[in-house]
Amino acid sequence: MWNSVDMMRTDGWFEDEIESALERYYVGPQYYLTPNNIACPRMIERYGADWGLNARGIYYRHRYSQGWVTAGHDPWLPSFDGIDWNGPGESSRRSRAKAFLKRILNNERWRKSEYALEADAWTHVFGQMRDDPVLAVDKHEYNTIKLKRDPVSCLLAGEPKFIKRIPDATFGLATFKPKDYQNPLAEWNLDHDRLEALLLHRHCGLISDPRWGDADLAFPFAVYEAKGWSGDAREARRQGCSAGAVYLDMLDHLARQPGKSGNRKRAYQPARGRGNNQVFVFTSFGAHWHILVGYKRPRLEREYAGHEGLSESVYIFQRIWSGRVVTLRKAWELLSLVDQIHLWGVTDFRNSIINRLNDWHEFGRRCYANDVDFMFRKVGADRFTCDGKEYRGIPEACLQLADWAKHLSEEARGKLRERVISYFHQACPRDLPDLTDNWPAAITCLLDDCGPVGTPGYPIQCKEEMAAHYREVHGEDDDVIADLERLWDEPKEIDNHNNPVQVRKRERLESGEPDSCAKRYKGSTPIDVGNKQVAELIDLTKDS
Repeated sequence: MWNSVDMMRTDGWFEDEIESALERYYVGPQYYLTPNNIACPRMIERYGADWGLNARGIYYRHRYSQGWVTAGHDPWLPSFDGIDWNGPGESSRRSRAKAFLKRILNNERWRKSEYALEADAWTHVFGQMRDDPVLAVDKHEYNTIKLKRDPVSCLLAGEPKFIKRIPDATFGLATFKPKDYQNPLAEWNLDHDRLEALLLHRHCGLISDPRWGDADLAFPFAVYEAKGWSGDAREARRQGCSAGAVYLDMLDHLARQPGKSGNRKRAYQPARGRGNNQVFVFTSFGAHWHILVGYKRPRLEREYAGHEGLSESVYIFQRIWSGRVVTLRKAWELLSLVDQIHLWGVTDFRNSIINRLNDWHEFGRRCYANDVDFMFRKVGADRFTCDGKEYRGIPEACLQLADWAKHLSEEARGKLRERVISYFHQACPRDLPDLTDNWPAAITCLLDDCGPVGTPGYPIQCKEEMAAHYREVHGEDDDVIADLERLWDEPKEIDNHNNPVQVRKRERLESGEPDSCAKRYKGSTPIDVGNKQVAELIDLTKDS
């Protein structure tokens, strides 16, 4: 068991001695968590935090090996291959390295605080990323749900808890507003409002920003944690990897075929797979830096898959570079690797995100169009008059938020519902002309939380999509799926436009006759309080 390094007592040590001691401590426990293996209190005190991460699926490997990368993953790595640090093409980077080295040596000499170390990293290491217009770099909050760690077994136990954490720096993609579209770098798939619309719809819930409810910093690909000499280098690793695991979950959700946010078993999008589903973790302890790469995969049998108190997925983080940045060469190495990660982030990574969002935006439009179609079938218009006031209608079920929102305060949910109303009313003129019998849905699912009856339901367009939905979301077996597929084929022999049921529905809408069952809608109307909209609940069904 290696003790932490007290940098205040390293006077007279050689640099390689300091580096070796820091590396040994950074590794942490010599073996991973083993369920039902009782450890002594002293071991739990030292390594309980690391074993708790193992229970959550987070594993750190101090040596990178392609042999530890399982099938289906091929992480991209920066390297020094083909780069001559003394070459003329590296003169600019050497100048930056020289300026950074000067600051680091000054910080070490005067034993400055974590703030000074972090500020210099922002300026000299991450300055080019911060200034890149297609990236969003900030001290940015992330949210997640975690189970507590049992103090003895180190396994997960207790009730899920909503947590907030703020890494020292988070690196993601910039989103755009209409005023940005004069810039050729602005990307429509990364439009702020389009991403927010995907985030809020109850059947979609795609989280693009790690701070739930926002869409400002999209799909992070790197995180930075800094510690001064009074801090703990191992804690920086744990914090960085914990944030990285949250970002990997976001990327994994995006890489799958669009569907309900609570379903984690959806297949991956064809062709695109899980390529570029990786994150980088930067940590610094004084002048000592580490760069890790991480990816997500299912927990394997040898990792006690299925054991109570352990996560279903694991997040493997491997060290790809580390060193004490006290020489010009080490400073150049750090900047070279960070610059390569920067270039990867704005090219391969960003392009993969944009491509995967194509299917999600199409699915999101279908979800909103399905709600619009439901309202027009039941009401016949997007506006109605009540007590002399004109209201813009929205089905009450459409105000239900995605599953993640239940962890927010009621005040926060209320603000998000106002945004949902806005996106619904934007969808009315946009999607109404395109509504047909087969779009946005050929059928809608009303089972479990897709319904209930009397709501728009979950839109399904084809038989294959129906089979996947009922199998993955509702857990139906193959026999039930086969019956559903047989039923699907039957309506194809009927002219949906002219069958008696459809004719009667159209006649009822045209005559103004109310439906036989009660339908409740939210109506929103602007009143004279600035731009605020007040929602009132009204019943559109007359007493029979």
